[in-house]
Amino acid sequence: MKYGGLCTAELIDKCISRDAVAWAEFIARYSGLIVFAIQKALTQYSLRPHIREEDIKDIKQEIVAGLWIDNKLEEIRERDSIDYWLTVMARNASVNHMRSKKNEILIGEESYFDNLKKEDTARASVAPEGDLKAEIKDLYRGLSSREKLLFKLYFKKNLSLKEIAKIIRVPVGTASSIIARMRKKMKK
Repeated sequence: MKYGGLCTAELIDKCISRDAVAWAEFIARYSGLIVFAIQKALTQYSLRPHIREEDIKDIKQEIVAGLWIDNKLEEIRERDSIDYWLTVMARNASVNHMRSKKNEILIGEESYFDNLKKEDTARASVAPEGDLKAEIKDLYRGLSSREKLLFKLYFKKNLSLKEIAKIIRVPVGTASSIIARMRKKMKK
């Protein structure tokens, strides 16, 4: 039996009832949207220059398993239109995936030191360029995980305080304070 002609609400109801054929149709219908939302989130929030296919597959598998195992489809109020709900779920799963792998994705990349502008550092005018990079790397290692993330978002990605605050889910003033303290540490 095929469910290709079912409206979204009917398909979701059958998926909630654990109908395997309906589930296969659901995956076929919404896989592309889920992958697109994951790619967009990884591009927007990841500090990696390239998105790894294995990350996309892991996140998609995590989402699909959660939908099935935890029967998350029961949570949907507006069953005729679930695109937005799936997109938000994929974005949140992507961010959570990056947080769980922050040593690899958010903190592990050090190529941003090569892109630093001299005016981004307090000692730029007195330290030779090679010494400056080494000094910044040493200072970076002494930062907390949160400060490292902000360092990358502010200096490498050139994001505004408002964008940074949104990503780390704090008020703009808090993000500004953390960056100010980080700069103060680096000036010492």
